[in-house]
Amino acid sequence: MSEEKYANWFARRREENVMDGVKEHILKIVDTCEELNTSIKAIMNDEEEKALQAIARLFLNEKAADNIEISLNEQLSTGSLPSKEREDLMHLVKRMDGIADWTKSAARNIEVLIDAEIEVPEKIWKYYGVLAGRVLDTAKEVKLCIDFLGEDDDQFKVHKGNVERIEHEIDDLYFKIKKKVMLSDIDPRVIFILRDIVHALENAADSCKASADLMQIIMVAHK
Repeated sequence: MSEEKYANWFARRREENVMDGVKEHILKIVDTCEELNTSIKAIMNDEEEKALQAIARLFLNEKAADNIEISLNEQLSTGSLPSKEREDLMHLVKRMDGIADWTKSAARNIEVLIDAEIEVPEKIWKYYGVLAGRVLDTAKEVKLCIDFLGEDDDQFKVHKGNVERIEHEIDDLYFKIKKKVMLSDIDPRVIFILRDIVHALENAADSCKASADLMQIIMVAHK
């Protein structure tokens, strides 16, 4: 596909408001990651009520992202796009929604710890705060990938590269935190929940990378 046709393909997607919906979707997903960070910071400051409020907002943002996904799928299923293009965009939206799904899973487990009034060492929460912060950074880079998709290939590649770099860092953090938790003297029941949290965050990062990879596939397919 020529550069002109490539640009026209994305222009048509914008005219049909599909890309607007995709951008709205990723904004809600980034919001879920923001609220997870807020909740962990609140816990570290012994502000459990603020942490629960952040988690409640996270759930609302995740639900909003789900609703946008449903709306986009309905729009794509009844639109005039060729079937392969519809499938590509539907898969992209689903991949991105996985970021919010896994972030919600982490938040649910944090809520369990708060509600059960279970003490977790501050040094452990610091590790989780770093991990959640890097997941947020990755989600923001996915948003920038979407912003530049079909607009500026060079900038898209820069931010896709950032997604890959941060995701590798998160992989290292994941195993480091897992080791710290497993070698601690924390109650085994608490370790089980902490393991689920770190697992959910690692999966959220994987969903970020999968989303950026799929955008790359879409970009190349319409070159």
